[in-house]
Order: sequence, then C-alpha cells, then structure tokens
Amino acid sequence: MKGKISLEDLVEQFLDQCRSGNVPDIQDFAGAHPEFAAELLALLPLVMEMEDWSVEKKQGIMPPVHDFPDLEGDDYRLIRRLGSGGMGVVFEALQLSLNRKVALKLLSPLLLQDAAQRSLFEHEAHVIARLHHPNIVRIFSAACRPGCCYYAMELIEGKSLDGCEFSNPYEIARIGLQAARAIAYAHRCGILHRDIKPANLLLDEAGEVHVSDFGLAFLLQGRNEVIEKEGAQSGTLRYMSPERLVHGVNTFSSDQYAFGVTLYELVAKSPPFPGLAPEELMERICREPVPPLKCSEPDLAAIINKCVSFRPESRYRSMDELSEDLLHFLNHEPVGASSPSPARRLQLWMKRKPAVAVLSLAAALCAAAFVVALGAGYLQTASALKLAENNAAVADAALSQVFTRIAEQPPSQKNTQLLSALLPYYRMIARGKNLPESKVCEANAVIGECALRTGSYALAEEAFRNMMKFRKDAFPVNQLATALKKQGKDKEATELFRQVADRFAMSERAEDRFETVRALLALSGSPESVERSRAFGMLETLLEDDPDHPEYRFQYAQLLAGNPRLFRERRIPGIEPNAAVLLLQLAGAYPERPEYGLALVELMLKKLRYARNFREHNQRELADTVNLSERLLGRWPNDPQIISGMVRLHARYIGALRREGKDAWARRESDRLQGILEVLFYNPEISDAVKESLIRLQLQRLKLLRHDGRSYEGEDLRKKISRELGFYHGPMLRVFREELDKAGPDDESSVGKSEDSIIFERTKQGL
Repeated sequence: MKGKISLEDLVEQFLDQCRSGNVPDIQDFAGAHPEFAAELLALLPLVMEMEDWSVEKKQGIMPPVHDFPDLEGDDYRLIRRLGSGGMGVVFEALQLSLNRKVALKLLSPLLLQDAAQRSLFEHEAHVIARLHHPNIVRIFSAACRPGCCYYAMELIEGKSLDGCEFSNPYEIARIGLQAARAIAYAHRCGILHRDIKPANLLLDEAGEVHVSDFGLAFLLQGRNEVIEKEGAQSGTLRYMSPERLVHGVNTFSSDQYAFGVTLYELVAKSPPFPGLAPEELMERICREPVPPLKCSEPDLAAIINKCVSFRPESRYRSMDELSEDLLHFLNHEPVGASSPSPARRLQLWMKRKPAVAVLSLAAALCAAAFVVALGAGYLQTASALKLAENNAAVADAALSQVFTRIAEQPPSQKNTQLLSALLPYYRMIARGKNLPESKVCEANAVIGECALRTGSYALAEEAFRNMMKFRKDAFPVNQLATALKKQGKDKEATELFRQVADRFAMSERAEDRFETVRALLALSGSPESVERSRAFGMLETLLEDDPDHPEYRFQYAQLLAGNPRLFRERRIPGIEPNAAVLLLQLAGAYPERPEYGLALVELMLKKLRYARNFREHNQRELADTVNLSERLLGRWPNDPQIISGMVRLHARYIGALRREGKDAWARRESDRLQGILEVLFYNPEISDAVKESLIRLQLQRLKLLRHDGRSYEGEDLRKKISRELGFYHGPMLRVFREELDKAGPDDESSVGKSEDSIIFERTKQGL
C-alpha cells in the first residue's frame, strides 16, 4: 500500500489548488492520473459547482453539471449551500412542519445510481443516529427514494476549526477536551470516525465544538481494527497515521493520531509536514515521526506529541485517557504525557492553589528573614516592623487577586469554602496596614454572592452582615434579607425588605431605587399586588433612563413572567414585551450570568406544566430554551441548579410532546436526554445526589421502554444502568440494584434485524 494515492487525496489536492486561486484544467488534471481519470472527470465539475468556482470559464471542457433535486413533497425547503463533502453537498434548509432551520445533506446526483455510494450514505446516517452526545451533531430524519437521498441534522451556527485561529493554548485545550470526549464516546459505542480533521470539527457561537461528517465511519462490532484494501484508502492524507498508510490498519489509535495532528495544526498554525506534494507527504508520514511540537505551554505540547507518536503503542491507550490529560492540563495539574521536574510540579501547584501558595510563601519568607536577622544580630523593632509591613503588602496584593479571580469565576462550593477560610487572614492584614474598609467590604461581597449561589446561606448571612458595617446603601440589606429568607427566617427577612422599600424609594441613586424594586417584588404576594404594580412603575422610570441595563431588563422579564397579560398592557416602549424572548436575549448577550438562563428555564417549566397545545412560536421558544439549558450545562457542568433545571425541562418537554400525540418526537428527545445523562454521570465532580437523580430518571425511562414494547432499547439501557452503578457508591446502591434486577434481561424481539437496520428504520420515521 505504501506509495499509492487515493481518489480522495487527488480531489483534496485539486481543491487545495482551487482555494489558492490556481484553478486547474479538469481534463489536464484527470489526464495526469489515468488510473482515476473517469472518476475525476465525473466528480470534479460537481465539486466546482458545489464550491462556486468559475464554472462558466471551464464550460468548453467540462461535462455537464446536474442540478440538485428540489424537495417538493418533502418537509424541507433549501435555503443556501453551506459546503460540500466527498459524497454530496450540505444545505441550510427550513423544516416546514416545525419552522426550524436544519442542515440537510444531499447525496450527489452523480452518485445516486451507485448502489455502493448509496449504501455508504445510508451508513453515515446509521452511525450518527446511534450517537447521543452534546458535542456530536444530531440527526433528525432521513429519506432515500428514487432521484433523492438525504438526511437532516442539527444546524451549527458557527464555523469549522480550519477557519479559526487561536492565540491562547488554553482555549485550544478547552476546545480539544470537548472534541476528545465526544470521540471517546463514539469509540465506546464501537464507532471509528476515520476522518478527524479541523474541517470536521464545528465551533458554534457559544464556543462549543461539534464533531461532524461520519461519512467514512466504521462500526467495529467487537473488533479492535479494520483493514483497508490496498488502494482503497479513504480520508484526508495528512491526518492519516503511519500504520494506516503502510499496512491499511485502522484502529481507535488512528483516530487519536488524526486528532493529534488537528491540535498540532491549531497550535503551530501549520501542518507537521508543510508544502509537500501528496506522494512526498505519504512517504514522509510512513518514514519519519512528526517533528516535535514546541509551544509556550510545554505540557500541552507533550500531550499533542504523545498523540502523534509514530508507533501506536506510544500513544494514549484511549481517547478517555487523552481527555483526562487535557483536563489535568486545564486544571494546572501534572500530565501523564511528561515527567515534570520538582520545580515544574511546584509551579503547577502554585497555579492550582494560588491562595495557599501565597500564604505559604509569605510564611516562609517571614521565617527565613527572622532566622537571618537573628543570626546576624540585627533583630531590631523597626526592621521587624518594616519586614512585617512588606510581607503584609505582598499578602494583601496576592489575596486581593485571589478574591478578584474567584469573583470572576462561576460560583462553586470549593471557591466559597476557600474564600471563607481566607477572610480572617485578609481582615488581619487589613487591620495591620490600615487598608481602606472598602477592601474588606468587597471581600465580604464576593463571599456572600458565592455562598448564595452555592446554597451556603448561613455563610452568606454572615458575609452580608459584615458588609452592612461598611456600606449604608440598599444592596447589602437586600442580600441579607435574601439569605435569611432562604433559611426560613421569613419574619426578619420581610422586615428588612420593608426597610429597603421605605428608605430608598426616593433615593437619588438609581442603584438604590433598583434595589427598592427588588424588595417590592420580594414582598409582593400575588401577581396583581400593590407592591408589584409599584415596582413596575419604578422599573419603568429606570428603563426610560437606561433601557439597555441588563438587570433592569431582567427584573422586567420577571414581572412579565409573573403576569404577562397585566403588564403587557402597560408595556414599556422599546423593550421586548415577551418574557421568554427577553430572557433568551439576555442569556445570549450575557452567557456569564447563568441566572438569566435559569429564569428562562423556570418560566418554560411553568408553561409546560399547564400547556396542552403549542403554537409555532411557542415551539420555537421551547426548542431555544432546551438548547440554552444544554449550553448552560456545558459552561457549568457541576452546578446543581443548572443540572436540575436542564433535566426537569427535558423531562417535562417530553411529557408535553406525548400529550400532543407526538410520540416519535418525544422518543427522539428522550434519546437526546439519555445521551446527556450518560455524559453527566461520568463527570468525576458530580455528587452522589446528582448521580442518584440521574439513575432514577433512567430507571423511569426503562419502565416506559418496557411498557411501550421497545425491548431492543430497553435492554441497551438496562446494560448502561448496570455499568453506571459500578461508578456509584452512595446509600441508594442496593435499592437501585433491586429495581434493576426487577426489570430483568429483555426478550429477543429484535432478533433477525441488524442493529444498523433498526436504527435507520427509526431514523427514517423521524425519531
């Protein structure tokens, strides 16, 4: 096999020349490769048409280009061409029944009559349909009939990684971790991708990666490898591993190699072997290891270099192991790909534990200075005070930076505990240096906010009481009242809210008047209460002065959600009167503020509780909210509120679909939720309580599958739950095992059908 070049490589070479502005003559190009001349003469005109490259200039020498079929009678209307692949072209399309945009992949008309190509195209739909992962493009439906073969999938608003440039190695590692976990999931499902490259990794507008284009994927079905026939290589040459080119061996390690080359190019902004013709490139890959990558982050370079090792046994044992190393890198922990020196381990520890490192360093400096001064006989009061003052200055600056950095991060229980432990040191330093009271006040504010978000309400109460000693405005009073209310101290909380409403309603400061709005809303007992109407009037004035203020708009959305008919009649000019749309806008504009998205999730849960039928615009809002909940989960995968909201929303959405008789759609969403739950379960930071809720949901779903007679899926889910229980060691383990034993192994109702045929049948039905 060594030294031969495939048809796909020639097409890629032709495309590279076109993209460089040097469009070759098709007949000349085909004549230079007689073994593939017929295929090239048929395919290249189509490729040029797909890419909109000066077809008219070549009409005298090009075979006719077939038009793509219209989809009259189907549920889709083509909007615009997005790109092309080896077997067809991808369009942006409108799904008419749901009024949503999708990506529609059409098999090339030139390949429709080729039974082998049709089979490959259907196989791609089979593969995608069996994968349920947030970072893998989802398939919605598929159809093959005379004159047309297509499937519809999730439309990713963004661009592929080959059109992106990154300057921050940590951003590349973050994106790489998402893709690595998705590929690892596919490998666990027995699927080999075989065409991993930047062009097949799509980055959406929220910064999430989606693995796409499974046209060359292979289902191993218990095997460890697949052997390609000589001359039948498929894929993109520069991402192929040496063992694949030399021996035709495709393994999971080959996918890892391609993924490593992808990361290599993103970091180095250049391929490992640039500027070579296909024959030379193939020879270099087969003969020489990839030149070691060097970058500003040696641990990331070590990870990538391990992925692209010449020998498969020198690479990671699995994509899961690679994912773990990328996570270690992002967390400033030692990585398995390198052997860090003691100095490097210390450096990583200081990045990982900056507060502890600073305090330890300060203590060490003080001790060392004390010993030196004592030994030299210069331990005098003035110098000792000066030394303490200098160390306090260093510690003050370092601790201030810790508080600031944590304030900018998503709140977590660990961060809250760390800040609480550091606060006494900070107070001591502040007293010793006569620092402004505002410094300690800011520290208490950060602790209070983190504690509120993470459910540490007693700690939040303490922090806001301390804050009130320094600040006399409305904000700390409101926050203290909120912390008290969360602890069930309603009487004291109500008294504080009333103080804010009485004292600050006429304040000259807009911030205090806004806090009055918050207090009035907290006091309002019903949507039509006097307090709520008064809050609306004050908010109306605030929005007239500053219509773009996100917090004002957020509170307005909350008012609308409480009583949309009452407050829509008193709508504020220039402000969106639909609470769901307004919250969706806020969540999109301020992704770092999860409370906006959580409020939208709660609003949609309320709608779903009572809704019987959804209009089209409601369906769009609901679909957007479901997608938003998944983005929130991607950004804050360990936040219990976000996990709970996302799971409840999906579950209630599925129930609403069933009430409307949309069983197929409900099953598809149920499968989607199943995939998310599986990913969540293996997060090492997920608590036992969250795992228990996920297992309960899956056991409920197992019962539904049994009831519906979907034995094939039921047995698959039963095995998954059994595997997951091996990673759960909480108090409910015995109960869960008993429930699973009651379900028992399934019957063999699916015997006689291949797994792929069952999946494709469900896919064509719109599952």
